[in-house]
Amino acid sequence: MSDFGDKFSSYSLTQLNNLLEDDDKLDKIVQDMEEVQKVQQTKQMTLASNRSLAEQNLLLQPRLDSQKNELTKRYQHLQDLFEAFQLRKSTLDYHSGINSLDTLLALLQTEGAKIEEETENMADSFLEGNVSLDTFVDEYHSRRKLAHLRRVKIDKLREVVLKGHRLTQAQLAALATHPQDPAASASFLPNSGSSPVPQLRKAPTLQPTQLGASQPASDAYSGTPYPSIPPRVSYPQLGSTPSFPSPSVPFVPQYPPALPQGPPPRPALQPGFILQ
Repeated sequence: MSDFGDKFSSYSLTQLNNLLEDDDKLDKIVQDMEEVQKVQQTKQMTLASNRSLAEQNLLLQPRLDSQKNELTKRYQHLQDLFEAFQLRKSTLDYHSGINSLDTLLALLQTEGAKIEEETENMADSFLEGNVSLDTFVDEYHSRRKLAHLRRVKIDKLREVVLKGHRLTQAQLAALATHPQDPAASASFLPNSGSSPVPQLRKAPTLQPTQLGASQPASDAYSGTPYPSIPPRVSYPQLGSTPSFPSPSVPFVPQYPPALPQGPPPRPALQPGFILQ
């Protein structure tokens, strides 16, 4: 812009007024400026770059359309698979709710009895001579194997069913025995995150026995079958040497009343014995 100012600084006022009235000449002067020419070059380069990018995008248009169609088909296929999954899941949940363990056990027992009957009929046919030996051995072996497998499955399933019934009966018995204790009843119910083991309960707190004002404290346990302990006699005096009883003195029981101690160290008289 400095060149533009230097160029017009040499013009007179009359020339400047004539230049203002001549638009074509003024436009030519502006177009001949270096800054305007640089802007025009940048504009042309940008337009050429945009044109090349547009042409490349047009070349990629068929690929984009095919990819869109493929995505639409895959999404539709996913929807079909999801609907089929939901249908099969609902059917499985329905049959799982109907076929309980008891029903499965009954059906398995029926099939077990059926295969047992078939093997018996096959044995009877062989004894009657209606079946050859080779045919009987092959078919009878496979049928008996199937019968044994079903028998084992029946026994295992029966154990599971009985165990479940015993657990349910134990829970009902616990609830019927302790209906007033909600914590104890809840402890016997199976938890979602733990095994069905009953929780420990706290023992009830014993209330202290109320004693009357005139009743002594020593009669609080008067209902016990043991008599009160009699006072001990012949305590050693303070400062004296303790003496041990002689081996000849018989043992005196603790609970019966103590006999009066005499001065001579003779044993107490007992009925049925004569002193020498």
